[in-house]
Amino acid sequence: MNLSEFVHLHVHTQYSLLDGACRVEGLVQKAADLGMPALSMTDHGNMFGTIHFYKACKKAGIKPIIGCEAYLTPGRRLDKNPDQKDIFHLTLLAANNEGYANLIKLVSASYLEGFYHKPRIDKEILARHSKGLIGISGCLKGELSCHLLRGNDEAALKSADEYRHIFEKGAYYIELMDHHIMAQRTVNESLLLIADKLGLPCVATNDVHYIEQNQAMAHEALLCIQTQTTLDDPKRMRFATDQFYFKSAQEMQSLFAHLPSAISNTLRIADSCELKLNFDQYHLPRYDVPGGQAPQSYLEALCQEGFKKRYPSGIDDILRKRLDHELKTIVDMGFVSYFLIVWDFIKHAKSVGVPVGPGRGSAAGSLVSYLLGITDLDPIKYNLLFERFLNPGRKSMPDIDIDFCYERRGEIIDYVTRKYGVNNVAQIITFGSMQAKAAVRDVGRAMGMSYADVDRIAKLIPHELGITIEQALDVEPQLREAVQVDKTAKQLLATAQVLEGLNRHASIHAAGVVISDKPLTEHVPLFKSSDGQVTTAFDMDGISQIGLLKMDFLGLRTLTVINDCLKLIKELHGVDLNIDTVPLDDPKTFVMLQAAQAMGVFQLESGGMRDLLKKMKPSEFEDLIAILALYRPGPMGSGMLEDFIKRKRVDQKISYPHPKLEEVLRATYGIILYQEQVMQIASVMAGFSMAQADDLRKAMGKKIPAEMQKMRGLFIQGCAKTSQLPEIQANQLFDLIDYFAGYGFNRSH
Repeated sequence: MNLSEFVHLHVHTQYSLLDGACRVEGLVQKAADLGMPALSMTDHGNMFGTIHFYKACKKAGIKPIIGCEAYLTPGRRLDKNPDQKDIFHLTLLAANNEGYANLIKLVSASYLEGFYHKPRIDKEILARHSKGLIGISGCLKGELSCHLLRGNDEAALKSADEYRHIFEKGAYYIELMDHHIMAQRTVNESLLLIADKLGLPCVATNDVHYIEQNQAMAHEALLCIQTQTTLDDPKRMRFATDQFYFKSAQEMQSLFAHLPSAISNTLRIADSCELKLNFDQYHLPRYDVPGGQAPQSYLEALCQEGFKKRYPSGIDDILRKRLDHELKTIVDMGFVSYFLIVWDFIKHAKSVGVPVGPGRGSAAGSLVSYLLGITDLDPIKYNLLFERFLNPGRKSMPDIDIDFCYERRGEIIDYVTRKYGVNNVAQIITFGSMQAKAAVRDVGRAMGMSYADVDRIAKLIPHELGITIEQALDVEPQLREAVQVDKTAKQLLATAQVLEGLNRHASIHAAGVVISDKPLTEHVPLFKSSDGQVTTAFDMDGISQIGLLKMDFLGLRTLTVINDCLKLIKELHGVDLNIDTVPLDDPKTFVMLQAAQAMGVFQLESGGMRDLLKKMKPSEFEDLIAILALYRPGPMGSGMLEDFIKRKRVDQKISYPHPKLEEVLRATYGIILYQEQVMQIASVMAGFSMAQADDLRKAMGKKIPAEMQKMRGLFIQGCAKTSQLPEIQANQLFDLIDYFAGYGFNRSH
């Protein structure tokens, strides 16, 4: 056997929530560096990182083995017996898609049915869902090891025999570990005897809680953070050795030189695991159309009704062509039900008086959304692009964010739950991670440092969103000096640097709701929070990756305030005001805004924004759109903001990169401000379709060299053909829009 061909079957990641100090990317990179052909992730009691891990392994050319180190109660999972002390560990691996489906059901049941201090399963449910699973007997907290450590060899033998019959033939292994712990070596001798008596294969595993051996101290600090103890507490939870790191095949071979079959069985297990996750399918719930009408016909009929309401004076060829194009794209991409579902719950919200926002994000570029009442912004009037929302050349789920009154948002979630089934709807999990300052403070407490000392160091980290300790050391001289002169500070920052970015806790996403075509446990494991709320165990990104419909039901207090104001106006003045008919060109309103009287105005009330209102003196609604796009670090730092103000005041000459672009850039005084303008320039100058133009916009945003080079060539060719633009000028124009694309704002938003 090639020594590099050893497979780690027992790895804990950051998704264990303060149990494993292993980031998925680092873990996979380590496996790749060591030439590992496969890697398993078996977090304690959960599958949080499944999709992230699976994709990272695939990208690195490593076979991902999805698993879980389950908690198993010797009693019934439904019992909540305070005298029941034992909770055994059992390693489960998905050998195939059936096993993966069963693993999802087991993990879900452990939270929804068996949770008592920890998410628990029992042998009854394990036996029901054991097909396609490989069982491995577990660490020192496994059932067999616990019996053996108590001197009850017969109970251990009986348990092994039970498991042998629970799992399919040849799918149960006796697990051997060696982390230089005497109890493990003692237990291993007895486990070998059990394996020999029952004819069971053994497998050598390495329980990995951190990647490098020198990270053991950081992991100890992590355990202290979790258990709210300090490193000098003699009673704190601790690992017996520093051997819980990612070992090489050679190290494992050395540990188990007397049992080569236990090493080779890791390959045997890896070879038997053939899980194939499909990321190209959508699992949209079915919208029941009244009268048995075809969903496509029903959607088209609703759009025709919308035409009458939105455009009472009649429609022209531009509107007809736009609608035909959008409907064709929606039908071809399989999203008819999606639009009907969204239309339905927004219609319900409005019918019961729940205030709904006018729409935000790229969905505002859809005429279909406008006709259905999903959005209230006319994409034709505001020159918004459908392909910025839904690109037929790049299949991905639409993403519509909907604002509801903060106080009544829950009513709409309840409506969706009733309509599509309580088992098919859930809110979505989110993970809070340890950022630089928090990591320093948490580690400082674990090290027993005084609050004043920790606070002094934490405050030296610049107050920037997403800044890392490494970046802080680069930009803050006082922090570098502290590390150089103070050994404790150096240790504090070194330890915190290992832990920053790790997941700290799980909670419910503020807006995310998932709606499935089947019970969610057919697609995703479920999780129950400490207060009894059921969520998915995959986050928003994971939900999207597996093709489930996720919606953002955002609770917006501004809508609640507006609604309360309308009620008060009616009550005090007898005026029944409709917020949707308030004119957008009211002169008095702009006088107030020019004077920065914007307290309480959504997105315009901050001090910096009010200063900008004074400088810009907005005089029309288009100026307000521009203000929101300009008030960001990129445009402000690049000088774009100052140029815009000068051009609006006519203090600076307005010029255009090319005469053909005057119509595209007139509203922004010749400045490329919006992502949609980047797309329009590509269309006008190079003849790109809007789908191609959106691909260009996305490539410029991601700055992928190979993709950028390809796009540059297509752009230059297109400019020559469409605009007779020489190559040198086409290159200059490409560079110009590439520069502005880095600051471009989604105008629809």
